[in-house]
Amino acid sequence: MKRFILSLMAVVAICTSVEAQEYSPMRWEGVYTNRFWDNWEVAAAGGNSFLQISQKGDDPGKFIKRNSWNANVALSKWFVPTLGMRLQVDAGEFRNYSRPAQRGVTSSLLKMPYLYVHGDILVNMSNWIGGYDPDRFYSAVSYMGFGYTAMSWTKNAKSPYNGEYAFTTGLINKFRITPRLDIELDLRSWLIAEKSLPKEIQGGGRFAVAMSASVGVAYRFNMRSWTPAYSQLDVDGYLLAIMTLEEQLIQRDAEMKRVNSNLSAIKSENETLRADLNECRARGATVVPTILPTESVVFFSIGEATLSDYAKATLDSYISQLKGADNSVVVTGYADKETGSAERNEQLSKERAESVASYLRAGGIASERITTTWVGDTEQAFTSPDTPVVNRCVIVR
Repeated sequence: MKRFILSLMAVVAICTSVEAQEYSPMRWEGVYTNRFWDNWEVAAAGGNSFLQISQKGDDPGKFIKRNSWNANVALSKWFVPTLGMRLQVDAGEFRNYSRPAQRGVTSSLLKMPYLYVHGDILVNMSNWIGGYDPDRFYSAVSYMGFGYTAMSWTKNAKSPYNGEYAFTTGLINKFRITPRLDIELDLRSWLIAEKSLPKEIQGGGRFAVAMSASVGVAYRFNMRSWTPAYSQLDVDGYLLAIMTLEEQLIQRDAEMKRVNSNLSAIKSENETLRADLNECRARGATVVPTILPTESVVFFSIGEATLSDYAKATLDSYISQLKGADNSVVVTGYADKETGSAERNEQLSKERAESVASYLRAGGIASERITTTWVGDTEQAFTSPDTPVVNRCVIVR
């Protein structure tokens, strides 16, 4: 009996010592694992039990009379849809004919009550082979386990107490009735040492096989299903897409830095020219070139034809030089070919050229000196650097 108590304590410890740490769900075949108190089942069943003993010669006794009753209760915990653990207490009665000590002596039917406590590893074969399906009607659950069998332990038993460790295996046929209830057909066998049986029925072999078939119900409580999760393939695909976008952003940032650097150089050059002009005015210079020394470039934002403050400042500097000259001015509008349709770019380059020409006239440049033209995206103002930003412009020559 001491071994029986120790075995029971060991099985209970195994079934209740899970998830002592903080809960952290893991992915398994498209679902997340659940918390410790989710996906539990309690079951109760009853049926038939039978004990098969190794025999030397013919099997004594009638087969039907050797069958007896069986009842069991179980507590199960599923960790993932395919793998779980069960603690079961199985009680019943074995019947077997005693072996006569000599020929001519009639065998007597020996009744042996038993109690079998065992822990099992459960494998849901249907979820394993067919994938997890919360609406599946039938599931085949195979199991293997280990426990302790105590026999002839009641006061009314006709044989002395015997007990031994045993190995068990079986198949649970689960039929889903509702999300909470299953009907179960449990076909079970367990292997025990024949020496642990009463001497009256021993057949001289090393092992005896006990078998039982029971029908009952199982009830699921707390969370009964599994939360869907992305597969590792999906996660890898998302990560790859994010990495690609990040690389594209890095390339765009590098391109913008190059454009800003070019714009800064142009601005610095304009500032130098403005400073030289102011210096000449301060010295009272009266000689003004009659031919315009340089051309001027005005840049626009994408899709825009409105002059910015920066563009107006550039044109103001250029107008101050034009007023002292008598040569004609050609205003040419451009649009980059990387964005927009050809029709839109044609109209956009025209609007940009007209915007600059209007500003020149408003600054005091005679209309007859100004020629306005536009090329859309058929020609590009600049080929270096290779970026659309520098071709969203108007060149004044």
